[in-house]
Amino acid sequence: MRLRPIAVLLAAAACGPSSKPSAPGGGPPGPRTENVSMAKVGLEAASLDQGADPCTDFFQYTCGGWLAANEIPADKARYARFTEIDDRKDKAVRAILDELAAAPQTDPAKQKLGDFYASCLDEAAIESRGLTGLAPLLGAVDKVKDNKTLLAAVALLHKHGVFAVWGLGTEADFADSTTNIVYLDTSGLGLPERDFYVKDEFAPARKAYQEHLARLFGLLGKGKVSAGLATDVMALETRLAKLTRTGVERRNPVAMYNPTDLAGLTKQAPGVDWTAYFTALGNATPGKIAVTTPDFMSGLSAVLAETKPDAWRAYLTAQVVSRNALALPRAFDDELFKLEQALSGVESRPERWKRCVQSTSFALSEILGQVFVEKHFPGESKATAVKLVAAIADVMNEQMGGLDWMTAETKVQARGKLDRIEALIGYPDTWRTYDFEVSRQNFSSNRLAAQAHEAHRQFVKAGKPYDRSEWLMPAFMVNAYYNPLANNTALPAGILQPPFFAAGRSVAANLGGIGMVVGHELTHGFDDQGAQFDAQGNLKNWWQAADLAAFQSKGQCLAKQYSSFEVLPGKHVNGELTLGETIADLGGIKHAFLAYRALRAGADTVFVADGLSEDQQFFVAVGQAWCSKDRPEEALKRLTDDVHSPPKWRVNGSLRNLPEFATAFGCKAGAAMAPKETCTIW
Repeated sequence: MRLRPIAVLLAAAACGPSSKPSAPGGGPPGPRTENVSMAKVGLEAASLDQGADPCTDFFQYTCGGWLAANEIPADKARYARFTEIDDRKDKAVRAILDELAAAPQTDPAKQKLGDFYASCLDEAAIESRGLTGLAPLLGAVDKVKDNKTLLAAVALLHKHGVFAVWGLGTEADFADSTTNIVYLDTSGLGLPERDFYVKDEFAPARKAYQEHLARLFGLLGKGKVSAGLATDVMALETRLAKLTRTGVERRNPVAMYNPTDLAGLTKQAPGVDWTAYFTALGNATPGKIAVTTPDFMSGLSAVLAETKPDAWRAYLTAQVVSRNALALPRAFDDELFKLEQALSGVESRPERWKRCVQSTSFALSEILGQVFVEKHFPGESKATAVKLVAAIADVMNEQMGGLDWMTAETKVQARGKLDRIEALIGYPDTWRTYDFEVSRQNFSSNRLAAQAHEAHRQFVKAGKPYDRSEWLMPAFMVNAYYNPLANNTALPAGILQPPFFAAGRSVAANLGGIGMVVGHELTHGFDDQGAQFDAQGNLKNWWQAADLAAFQSKGQCLAKQYSSFEVLPGKHVNGELTLGETIADLGGIKHAFLAYRALRAGADTVFVADGLSEDQQFFVAVGQAWCSKDRPEEALKRLTDDVHSPPKWRVNGSLRNLPEFATAFGCKAGAAMAPKETCTIW
């Protein structure tokens, strides 16, 4: 699919030629109206629910037809438009990998891709190897008898990407974004999030998890002691969970940044020989270390001292096996799936090839990304997307200049930061290489090697300059992001396709789709977290005090509003948890709308699509990008561990705060989608 330059989309609205009629009386000509179908502009009439009132429930209006026509597949907990794109992407990636696996390749990198994928598909070989592929890790775990051997096992697991007990990563220093430092974080829970261990509503999940652990230890030959080991692991993880910050607390960058060094860390957690730990990782002098959760570190020594070796061995074994189930015999894989069923409500496991595509995508992401781009991302696409980002950034800059709640001093800082945001479009300029060996016959060793490679790549960054050009997700990913430490945004090739973007769509449809995504990511630079980082990516206050107070008050308006949205009976959105995404959604849609208006200004033809004006087409494109449905178990889980609101409320919540939406659909004041009290920031 070749994407046309933005100038062509602007002039013709992707709907064919038109002519300018003369205005009555010889005056200046006005725009000509052309009636077309929704399909002509790139929208889906079948996805609408024409019986729904857009001023009451716009999500139902735009997605009701789609919701009625689509059931959640048995192997999924959520089915959405993103899922549709992901499925198409997975099939495209599968075709690439099938071709590479089918015959020897002259390119060593492509041979590595084919061999890795083929080894994952070879279930007979995986079955015959049993647990031998994990022997290096499980052997170290079996030797745990005291603090020293426990630490040795934890370090070995961390070297292979299994972050039990605590987590470790390398990222730009919040205080000096030019340099990478080590971050120590909480990690190692078998359930999705700390609230699963402490809240009554998740008692069924805890029961299911403990029963799963007992069965898992039974598969490992623990026999009569399996139930006791499961109890021990549950008790240990509960202690770790209680030392872990809540999802809302983790959204405070200042609280999450607690710099120290090796000596300071030893004082915080004297029960750990940190020098031995970092030496085992290959970096005996890590330099500056940031601790995300001091209470976790200060409480860790007691956990280490008071937990018996049997419990540690059981816990670490469960961590190793659970995180590598795809590389183990079917009985282990089946058991891990039973837990997934209990937590998410899924009915069946995805086909093996889909999971092998995902595993290969993680292990060799940039080799695969390079091949994907060659086949599925034509050269003009990148240039087109760059122009689109620039158009939305221009609108944002103009809007910032007119804010009535922000002083001139803060506006200079905000607009300066916006001007410095770099857009990474499509794919990296330089592709990473992978120097580990891949065996076509041994998937478990391949998987461990890939995990060790990535862990090492992260570890060795400490103390080195921060690379702002590094991509944080692969080119084929159906997603996008903003990175406050680099002050950049990335729009991978994978998301530049319907229902977000296509050459045949109108400007209104494209700006309602991919434009909304672009605006969302740019606005993340100015959400409640991003706004705490300056133009250089440093955690630094650049606000005048009164402006900051006004900004925070506006954020609380949104948090309170979203907390009123009921998702399940008696269960509401956590407006504090989702605030950053809420700000980005609202700002993103607003700025994409204004960019669409700017691009269509002066057009000689106005297109009406099955009765929908161009403004209405824009908002329908927004809604149709988020059509989605969840299983109840998944919906409940996401209310706890997802910083995004449910898709219905990402649509209805944002649009009810935009007067442009109410005007477009003629919503009367006081309607559900046009409440008298609204919230706005950017």
